[in-house]
Amino acid sequence: MTAQAAASSPLLASFRDSYRDLVRYLARRTGCADEARDVAHDTWLRLADMDLRGAPPVQCEAEARAYVFTMARNLVIDRRRHEGMAQRHAHVLAAPGQGPDETEALMYRQAIAAVEAALATVPERTRQVFLRHRINGEDQGALAAEFGISRNMVERDVMLAMDRVQAAMERWHGSAPTARRGRRRALSALLGVAGLSVSGALAWRWWRIAVPAWQRAAATGHAQTLRQPLPDGGSVTLDAQSRVQLAYYAARRSARLLAGAAFFDVVRDEDRPFVVDVPCEQGAVRITVLGTRFGVERLPGDAVEVQVESGLVRVESLGADGGARTLRELRAGEAMRISAEPDDTPPRVRSGVAAAPWRQGMVAFTDVPLGEAVERLRRYLPRPVLVEPQAALLRLSGQVRIAQAEDFVRALPSVVPVRVQLAAGRWSVAAR
Repeated sequence: MTAQAAASSPLLASFRDSYRDLVRYLARRTGCADEARDVAHDTWLRLADMDLRGAPPVQCEAEARAYVFTMARNLVIDRRRHEGMAQRHAHVLAAPGQGPDETEALMYRQAIAAVEAALATVPERTRQVFLRHRINGEDQGALAAEFGISRNMVERDVMLAMDRVQAAMERWHGSAPTARRGRRRALSALLGVAGLSVSGALAWRWWRIAVPAWQRAAATGHAQTLRQPLPDGGSVTLDAQSRVQLAYYAARRSARLLAGAAFFDVVRDEDRPFVVDVPCEQGAVRITVLGTRFGVERLPGDAVEVQVESGLVRVESLGADGGARTLRELRAGEAMRISAEPDDTPPRVRSGVAAAPWRQGMVAFTDVPLGEAVERLRRYLPRPVLVEPQAALLRLSGQVRIAQAEDFVRALPSVVPVRVQLAAGRWSVAAR
């Protein structure tokens, strides 16, 4: 969080000034210092998101501090509620004879894919409100306060998402569309599973497959990094200006890299593969592992790069229609760049590549356009850089220390034929 961001919001400023007290307070409530810091980070993410949409007005510093501590306390309560629900469902699923056979498992995977596709068509706020209210049981009033909207708007979001889900399930089941029978239909009625007469143990099976037992969102700001522990002992480290969504289910572990770069240290679990999806305009790139260490980075131009430090990873390209095409299996020391517009030529695999060198304070370029190199360094540069189109096409290779990113811009004329000028607080790069 920058000083400017904190200054623009009394809530963010209060969070900054009260951080140590907040962590001590959360440690007392959770009994765990690591979890206290996790909740504090989640609190900051919520406050920063609220600030972007327009934070609620506060009258004084004491009111801002009370708001921050109340939000943090509610996050702890939500965690405990979700953990309790997951434990109860796990207990039910542990009973003999409750596991689905292969036919049922395929049926549920298809149904869940239809639900996820339906929820992907609604705005992100609508999706979050629906899942957190209808799945996690969070109060509508609390959600309204957090998102800065009215309770009626929360109800509209829930109804919109439920209508999309119902329509998707009816299409999947092949039944005729039905009119809404009331504003408070049960989710089990929609997913139960749209005419499959599923109830009892089968509903719990759907929960086991579709509802995460643990989930977390993590993000970093300019020139920041973050290490996010995972519940199985692994971790995810985020580069600057990066964002990831994490979820652990009974049968799989998943992550969605929405921005920037991340390094995954995955604990081996043969029963639960770890899957990283990187959404792109034409589909997605999917990386599947059982247990390994690897880096994933979103590059300019909607491209993705995967770098493996240890173990084996499978890289696939997912089309807009959901079809998957295996591109390659990568081993330790290998890296591969997947472009946004795949063709019949397989992506080139490079060997002897260090995974996520930004963890050691370095950024490496291998025959990339200057525009891409500068775009990569924007996460750390203290001032904006404008690269003219002709100069942006020039290619270069090398390594740059993150702490000396601006020195790299200043020294560009000695590397490629360009002119560099600093004026009005901004760098300009033009071809010579």
